[in-house]
Amino acid sequence: MDVILSRDGAEGQECDVLVTGMFQDERPLKGTSGWIDWRLNGRLSRLAMDKRLTGDWKETTLIPSSGRIIPRMILLLGLGRTKEYSTIRLRELFGHLLETVKNLRTSSICLSLPFGEEKYNVDSGKLTVIFLEGVADCLDLWQHTPDEEWIKGLRLFFAEGEDRVSEILLGVQAAQSILQDRINIHVFIPSEKK
Repeated sequence: MDVILSRDGAEGQECDVLVTGMFQDERPLKGTSGWIDWRLNGRLSRLAMDKRLTGDWKETTLIPSSGRIIPRMILLLGLGRTKEYSTIRLRELFGHLLETVKNLRTSSICLSLPFGEEKYNVDSGKLTVIFLEGVADCLDLWQHTPDEEWIKGLRLFFAEGEDRVSEILLGVQAAQSILQDRINIHVFIPSEKK
């Protein structure tokens, strides 16, 4: 499995699907979801106002990017209420996410979920470790099936900007250490900006 770290934003990654989250009780949309909403001329906000997109826990919505961002598709995950958002809940969500992405038969995703701010109570390093542990858990379940090859060929992008590269890298390195006997993780790190 390849893990690609980028100094650029999630919207500029050369991948098939951009995965981001949406809270049930956070309006207007913030973070990557808010930025995508802006790029799609308020489409997500209109869907939320029409109650067709709620942000309920594990709600899963796939929409085309219509060329407004580089990834072809946007996968919005319902994150529930902001006060319930935690690393424990994310561990549960990641199994659902991996099953969804596998069913899409895509092997190139960019993960951009909320973290960092005090109200979210999740840091990017922990989020990275938890996701990679979830990948390893799925690999254990899917051994000796075609899905095993899919997950080994997964290309996972983490693109949260310049400020988060070192935190995410620490998370990847921690996951490599923890999972060294279970999954082979190749890390691609951006070069230093001049």
